[in-house]
Amino acid sequence: MRKIREGVGLPPSGGTPDGITFSTNVKAVLANSLDKTGDIVVVWVVYDRFATIRGKGADDDPLRDETTNLIVKWDGSDWKVTTEAKYTAKVKFPHSYDPDSPYAWADGWREVSDG
Repeated sequence: MRKIREGVGLPPSGGTPDGITFSTNVKAVLANSLDKTGDIVVVWVVYDRFATIRGKGADDDPLRDETTNLIVKWDGSDWKVTTEAKYTAKVKFPHSYDPDSPYAWADGWREVSDG
């Protein structure tokens, strides 16, 4: 979510400006190891993002079917986001997510359920 926040001009963490709230609906994820140990993983996320502004109501044009990724590295006790060039260079864009696509399923995409 850090990348999403930065993409709309907000700091990587913390609150939002007064009067605006964002919510996301994650639809699918794909995780692939970038090394043989499984300690470096690229995680792709397909999501919708909605904003609500106090006094103005809901977002007229929410972001839908957005795709982003992040790379996480196991540090021995927790997963940490990394942007090290030696890992980002290994990232390849996967097949596009489509819930009915056998290619997306074979690629490793999994639908996220809310229930």
